[in-house]
Amino acid sequence: MGLSVASEITIFENTLMPLAPRFEQALAGAVPVERLMRSIMISVERNPKLLEANRQSLLNASMSAACLALEVDGITGQAFFVPFKGQAQLIIGYKGMNTLGARSGFTIQGEVVREGDTFDYELGDKGFVRHKPKLGNRAPIIGAWATASSNSRPSIISVIGIDDIMAIKAKSPGARRDDSPWNDPHIGFPAMASKSAKRRLSRAMPLNADPRFHLAAAMEEAVEERGKTAWIEPNRGLQIEGEIADGPVIRHEQRSAQELISPRTAPAVDAAAPALDHDPETGAADEIPSAAEYVTSWNTIILGATNADLLAKTWSDQIELRKLIAWTEEHDWRPLQARVRKAVESMRTDA
Repeated sequence: MGLSVASEITIFENTLMPLAPRFEQALAGAVPVERLMRSIMISVERNPKLLEANRQSLLNASMSAACLALEVDGITGQAFFVPFKGQAQLIIGYKGMNTLGARSGFTIQGEVVREGDTFDYELGDKGFVRHKPKLGNRAPIIGAWATASSNSRPSIISVIGIDDIMAIKAKSPGARRDDSPWNDPHIGFPAMASKSAKRRLSRAMPLNADPRFHLAAAMEEAVEERGKTAWIEPNRGLQIEGEIADGPVIRHEQRSAQELISPRTAPAVDAAAPALDHDPETGAADEIPSAAEYVTSWNTIILGATNADLLAKTWSDQIELRKLIAWTEEHDWRPLQARVRKAVESMRTDA
């Protein structure tokens, strides 16, 4: 005879609570650890099906929430857990992207556009969004927009049509639940459509924005738009089911929470070692990394870079090494070079 739900909840709580110090490290003071732990337990109590998921995945989802410093009770609109493919998956709520953007100094706004609204937009260096909703309008949604604005740079704009929104919903694990926000036509669906537009803002966010925003957007894209299971580890960044993920790594002075939970000897920054351990005269490496390893390492380097000239020189020094790598269609050096150039230009513009 199986255990009761109450017993399962108690067992999970007894597993979770000793990890509070590790979660506190990942939170880095952004949210009190007691509040996060309480929100995790509320989430499990409200949706006991989470206890049927792989237990490690539930801990991974909890650590992901800690890395992003978002509560997961589902009430505040920051984030929530859903069962997915026998795993527990963290999903960012409709208010979560606003919170993450605010930590980077950006005010994030967004709405859905309905038939009958007055709407105009333009992308580019003089981009704008003008939206005048029709009062009392409950006509069908035809799109969604989002902007990220700050005092130091032009607004970032994202606009998506209803076809894109429906494609995202079709791939979302949360949409399969009857109680999913996606299936609430009055409040939930508009909020999720707006969130989808907000997530696309990350593609143009500056590299010096809070890594949590980039991590959240990349994780959400993997889950909501590609149907993958994904989670975040403090010293390895974004992890995607069956892939080597490109993503920023959260660094603290202390050992990371994930290292303390399950010690590892190969954090993400170590992946950069083969690409950086080269002869400065020839650019030749002691060990030739795979295309995936090289791309992963450079995405980590780009996100942690603070000196434009040093970043450009490091890239230039490795030209001979890149000639030795077996590049693939999925992991090609040309898009990576474009990201390096964009990072260099961004840092020089901000200087």
